[in-house]
Amino acid sequence: MANKKLKDILNVSKEVATTSFLSSETFTDIIQSTGEYLVSEGTASLISDVAGCLVPGVNSIVLAYKQKKFQNRVNNVLEIICERIEVLERNFSSLSSNKQEAFRTTYLEWLMENLYNEKQDEKTSCYISGYVNLMSESANDNLMLMFFNTINELTTLDIEVLRMYSYDSADNIYALCDRQNLKPDQVMVIKEKLARLGLLQSKNDEYRDENLDYIVSHLEEVAKENKKKNPKTISISRTKIKKINKSDSFHITRLGIDFLKVISI
Repeated sequence: MANKKLKDILNVSKEVATTSFLSSETFTDIIQSTGEYLVSEGTASLISDVAGCLVPGVNSIVLAYKQKKFQNRVNNVLEIICERIEVLERNFSSLSSNKQEAFRTTYLEWLMENLYNEKQDEKTSCYISGYVNLMSESANDNLMLMFFNTINELTTLDIEVLRMYSYDSADNIYALCDRQNLKPDQVMVIKEKLARLGLLQSKNDEYRDENLDYIVSHLEEVAKENKKKNPKTISISRTKIKKINKSDSFHITRLGIDFLKVISI
């Protein structure tokens, strides 16, 4: 399969779609800095599909959107893709033809739909990183929908709070509250939201689960003992019941760690 230079693809896009970004110095700089990079025909087609969203009638994806509002997002998407072209090329080229087709059609459509409905421009890079990083043979409809549904639920502040719990973070709640002009109670609401999504784990919830497991085990033991002719009294061990604290603490889950990896550059 013949390779194509990125600058040729982008220049064709520039001829087809005249927008403020494609006519800007930024676009020219991108062509100059990454233009000689060779990409496969599959990756070239994928980038062309994204650029096609800028022009009514060029790509079916555009039919679902109000063109002017959507163009701004697509401009940003193209810029981010160009910055990550090596990763995109590597991941996309490693896919089977069926997976490439899925990422060029269904998953690209889902990406664009979510970007159109997204209220925070700052999250665009998270969407693109997720789309690119999830390019693998293990990707499927459920996995992609789970990613899009999760990131739709989150604000940039939610993601910032989640990153505070990553193992390599030096951030803390006091610095976060000062930086974002928040109160600790407001941050707690965000933590509880992240816990509901499975990205954080509440220590109190862990204690409740452990207490419940112990009580069930105790009741089973009592029921077994009561079947005997001379049953013994089995008391609950207070030392095995975990105390639920008024102030909860949290830690990041495996799902939370994986999610941060997926949206990272």
